[in-house]
Amino acid sequence: MTPETNQDYFLFVGSAKITRNDLNHESLNLYVEIKLDGSGKQQTNVVKRGTEPNWDQEFRVFGNTSSILSLSVKYNAWYLRASCMGRVDIPLGTLLATCADKGFAALELTSDAFTSKSMTTGIITVKFQRLGDHIGTAVKLQSNGAGQPGRFESLEEPDNTRNQQRSELKDERSQNIPAFLSNVNRGHKIDPEDVLRELHTLGLSQFHRYQRLGRIADLENAIANQQRAEELMDDGHPNIPGLLSNLSTSLQNRFDRLGELADLDNAIAKQSKAVELTEDGHPDNPMYLSNLGNSQRIRFERIGKLDDLENSISNQQRAVELTNDNHPNKPGFLSNLGSSQIICFDRLGQLTDLESSISNQQRAVELTDNGNPNLPSRLSNLGNRQEARFKRLGELADLENAISNKQKAVKLTDDSHPTLPRFLSNLGSCQAARFTRLGELPDLDDAISNYQKAVQLTEDRHRNMPNRLCNLGNAQERRFHRLGQLADLENAISNQQKAVELTEDDHPNKSTYFSNLGASQRTRFHHLGELVDLEKAISNQRMAIELMDHKHPKMPARLYNLGNSQQARFNRLGKLNDLEDAISNKQNAVELTDEGHPSMFLHCSGLGSGQETRFRRLGQLADLENAISNKQKAVDLTDDNDPRQSVLLISLGNSQQTRFEQLGDLADLAASVATFKVAARLKSAYPRHALDAARKWARVSHQNGDLASALDGYRTALETLPKVAWLGLDAPSRHDWLLREGSENLGCLAATCAIRLGCLKEAVELLDVGRSVFWQQASSLRGDLETLRVGHSELAKELESVGRKLDIGTFSGSSSADEEYGDIGINNIEDVGRERRQLVGIWEGLVERIRQLPRFTYFLKPVPFPQLRQAVSTGRVIIINTSEYGVDALIFSAIGAIEHVPLPKITLDKLTELSGNVILNRSSDARALEDPRAQRRNIISSSLQTALQMIWHIILVPIFERIHVPLDDMHRSQHRIWWYPTGPLTFLPIHAAGSCEGTIDVSRIIISSYVTTLYSLFQSQKTNRSIPAEQLKFLAISQPQTPGHSLLPQSTPEVLGVTQAACLAGWPKDNVIRLDGPDATIEYVLNALDRCSLAHFACHGFQDPILGTKSAFALHNGSLELGQIASKRLSNGRFAFLSACHAASGLKELPGEAMHLAAGLQFAGFPSVIATMWGIRDEDAPKVAEHTYQYLFRNGLNGFDPSDAATALNRAVLHLREDPNITVDRWAPFIHFGI
Repeated sequence: MTPETNQDYFLFVGSAKITRNDLNHESLNLYVEIKLDGSGKQQTNVVKRGTEPNWDQEFRVFGNTSSILSLSVKYNAWYLRASCMGRVDIPLGTLLATCADKGFAALELTSDAFTSKSMTTGIITVKFQRLGDHIGTAVKLQSNGAGQPGRFESLEEPDNTRNQQRSELKDERSQNIPAFLSNVNRGHKIDPEDVLRELHTLGLSQFHRYQRLGRIADLENAIANQQRAEELMDDGHPNIPGLLSNLSTSLQNRFDRLGELADLDNAIAKQSKAVELTEDGHPDNPMYLSNLGNSQRIRFERIGKLDDLENSISNQQRAVELTNDNHPNKPGFLSNLGSSQIICFDRLGQLTDLESSISNQQRAVELTDNGNPNLPSRLSNLGNRQEARFKRLGELADLENAISNKQKAVKLTDDSHPTLPRFLSNLGSCQAARFTRLGELPDLDDAISNYQKAVQLTEDRHRNMPNRLCNLGNAQERRFHRLGQLADLENAISNQQKAVELTEDDHPNKSTYFSNLGASQRTRFHHLGELVDLEKAISNQRMAIELMDHKHPKMPARLYNLGNSQQARFNRLGKLNDLEDAISNKQNAVELTDEGHPSMFLHCSGLGSGQETRFRRLGQLADLENAISNKQKAVDLTDDNDPRQSVLLISLGNSQQTRFEQLGDLADLAASVATFKVAARLKSAYPRHALDAARKWARVSHQNGDLASALDGYRTALETLPKVAWLGLDAPSRHDWLLREGSENLGCLAATCAIRLGCLKEAVELLDVGRSVFWQQASSLRGDLETLRVGHSELAKELESVGRKLDIGTFSGSSSADEEYGDIGINNIEDVGRERRQLVGIWEGLVERIRQLPRFTYFLKPVPFPQLRQAVSTGRVIIINTSEYGVDALIFSAIGAIEHVPLPKITLDKLTELSGNVILNRSSDARALEDPRAQRRNIISSSLQTALQMIWHIILVPIFERIHVPLDDMHRSQHRIWWYPTGPLTFLPIHAAGSCEGTIDVSRIIISSYVTTLYSLFQSQKTNRSIPAEQLKFLAISQPQTPGHSLLPQSTPEVLGVTQAACLAGWPKDNVIRLDGPDATIEYVLNALDRCSLAHFACHGFQDPILGTKSAFALHNGSLELGQIASKRLSNGRFAFLSACHAASGLKELPGEAMHLAAGLQFAGFPSVIATMWGIRDEDAPKVAEHTYQYLFRNGLNGFDPSDAATALNRAVLHLREDPNITVDRWAPFIHFGI
């Protein structure tokens, strides 16, 4: 027997009447499960319709007349598992014959279709036809739609007008129809209706396979077959409207995929004809109208003709009016109408359009069952409208509701679903908007993450790709403003540039893309100072204006942005016409903005800024008055919870200060300080804005003699500084912020102010807080938790766990992502950064919780002076504070009062000059055999000698006289002093200063050590604990022939001498680890450091001039960087000797941050470290090392004490100086840090 041929059938599932009364149907979710021959399961939407549920859904069934169709009405509820309420099984041939006679078939449902005891539970009504007989049924419109792009805009799609679930095309199906059509081409006599039926069926199958698999060839073939069917069908054919609508849908999909405008025009033409050929009372007419409206709306978004938008709304309104509320297509029609209304609002700015859009979309959601596949789209679209109303009216509740709805849409959507990119982008838009409103960084991180996912899931040729790229770029630029990481800004510009390039010139969104690109380019100009960026910004922003209708509601924003760029160019080049153009554009922006518009405050502030700038140029007082008026209005229009208010307040304070300087009215001075104070203390302010405000508050007060107010401002600024150079950033970004904010200078100014007020203890505290911010932040992750563990062990455990995770990445980061992360990819880098920021947020929350506990109020807060001074077990600390207001010395020991020594004969400028000469001329050579440039070395020695003599007479002599240190070489005494230099004095070897006569110098009367901060010395004293002699291990490293570097032949005998001295002192040979030449690899050295108590490095060292954590020792297989060393937690470390060049050089622009190898070793766990300030001679290093260890090991292994290192170094240097050929530049670089 020849098997029957399978073919496509159309199944329409209508309603059911349930007679079973043993369940409470009103509370159940009902749906129909469809199977053919026991497989290929499909199902309807889930509905709640009491005893007569209604589905009205269409399906495609592929089988033959012998196939068994199974329909099962199932129910579920939150308290029940899915169960079958009734079922019917019927052969397709039987059902086909039944429907042929009656049109519809009412099938009896039974509780068990396969038993004789089955019970009737209801009746289900269905319609069943061959698919070709159903040729007049149109498929749903599958369009991706476009949204309204902006700084953070949403994307929308037309809603599906029907929910047709069709099975996937099977391979054998695609072979039968072409064979049939080939018979037509050979001239076989075949019924024309059969040809139409098969062409249309093939086109539908190809279209559905395209939707499922995304292969463009399927879509092209579908269009070709549908067009061929159209050619064979006259306008009077009853199925022509459905065919035209389906062809329109296919053309619309090709436009979405390839962006060819001709496809969209043809789609509209076909859909319009379908409408014209359909009577008003026809049940498919509303669908044709809604689909036509969708296409017209999309064309408006593409070319911007208002007629298209008006026609779209008109057609969709008719579709809604012609459809009853209980019709399953009504929610889709309402949603589509709402989409066109929101775009009309965006174009014309009428609030009534926005309210109507929200109302229609809300109604669409209410009419949609939970299981409906269109629910995610309708929720996301509702969120778009709520977000738009938030942006228009500023009600935070709208934004929260929008985020909630969009999150639901994403959650309800499979990862592989084609609508997911749109939902992710829409959600990102809301999260970015909430960040702008509230300033919570996790919102912005989440927005960027969702935008990136949306872009990754979108093809370049997709018409929504430019919008998604633009939104991603906008969010990245915003994060740059928040965190200052240049990579974000570069990525933003790249994405915005690509958005412009992917958009045709006549596209209405191109204006937005140009404007956003220009804004980011201006931001980069402000950051890097490259004029070319500003020129590009102005060009792009002018283009944005030229491409936009002057009546467009976004025109004020375009004018405002252009004005900002023109004003920036005036500030750079000084051309008055730029400033006049800027003010004119900003004035127009204000005039074109409604009083209640949320952007009015920005436009007013921008205009005020331009007016103040013109006042500074031309001196017209009216400009200044107008500037203050506009800036005050801007402040009044913003909420205290808006992060942008702090920027507006700073701008207003600047103008008030300017008027005080101009007119001398003390009321303006008071107003200016008060305004800065409010901005600095605003809880919603970004940290960098709060810091800027606090600086201005302190500076203006200090300049005008109000030292108490100034000190309050400095305190606030120093409290804010760590939030700017935030622990959540990578190392390079924190470095950049500290450099930009001049961290040490802030602490020095605060100390000077406190000294003038007689608050000497606070002066020390403030100075210490402003130095080594990087190291203090890292140290907080390693805080002592023993006290916390006593009563709160779980909290301590959690904090330690998070701290260790953060500690791993504290020193990572690179100026080049490629260097640091290799091939892990940009998304992984983004994930790493986001994870770190999230961890820091958790860590900060834990710290705050701990501070709420009794006795832990000051947990991980700056250590007060009475505790800090205990780090000085013997001797004194001498702080030499330098600022623009003077130079002062503060002297103290573990007990007693702080002594203040004013130093009026020296200034910050003079010290900067002296240290500049030393830095410029100091040797940059590594441990060289000899310096062939004898003339240069003489210059170095001479400039250094001059600087040291001045320091001796002007700074040190007054200090020594105050503390009664004899300045007579004949009465030498071993005074112990920890030098605490600041500013440019950090680069001068105070321990080498001496008189002009050369008869006396510091090293002959003082045992000198240096401290980076008192806190670091305090920590070093705490970590210096006794270790049993048998556990002491000595690591010695020598690199006589490092690849790529000059020879260091003396490094090997130096280490041999050091290790022999250790053995003679009683060190077991097994506890002495010597790594020479090729043995000294990065891996071996890092592993050895974990076990050693003493470490000696005899190798090349270098200071990275840009990023301190990249400073390194040169080992056999590469560089052992500072960051790698500092990442360690060494529990047995006691002493390290860094016999390498530049081990304590530091960064010229950040002297107080101690970004050098010596600080890294000290942080890792060595409380006592000898290092070098600049390059040393290869023949000098072994001599200094030999005599240092002779003294340290003088009492044998058991008598070793790391606190003797300063004395040992002093004696070794004095021994080196006995050679009359040793100049100051050769012995002065050796210095000691720590205990």
